Amino acid sequence: MRRKPDVDIGPGRAATSSVIQALLAELTENELKQVAIAVIRENRSRLQNAHELFEELDWLEAAGSTDEHLGQLRHDYRIAMLNLHAQHQVVSLVVERLGFVPEIDGQRPVLN
Repeated sequence: MRRKPDVDIGPGRAATSSVIQALLAELTENELKQVAIAVIRENRSRLQNAHELFEELDWLEAAGSTDEHLGQLRHDYRIAMLNLHAQHQVVSLVVERLGFVPEIDGQRPVLN
């Protein structure tokens, strides 16, 4: 039986990448592939959310809106971008550990 990873996620100053690497260290390749698929899907969802917020914000600003909703929308967009950036870091670390970008929903990764 596997033991719980020895990861200190308390209030200390452990580097996020170190914590993620420790959490991934004991996974099999198949488990790691499943984690990669999950974090890539989550990244796509966060990207879509940020894009939708940006589009709405752009539309309202172009229309000259100055209402309270615009301020909240700017706040929501900033939070979405922070979350997206954090998720990019997770995806990068997981894919680096796996060694390749897995197929997702039957689609091969697009590499530039």
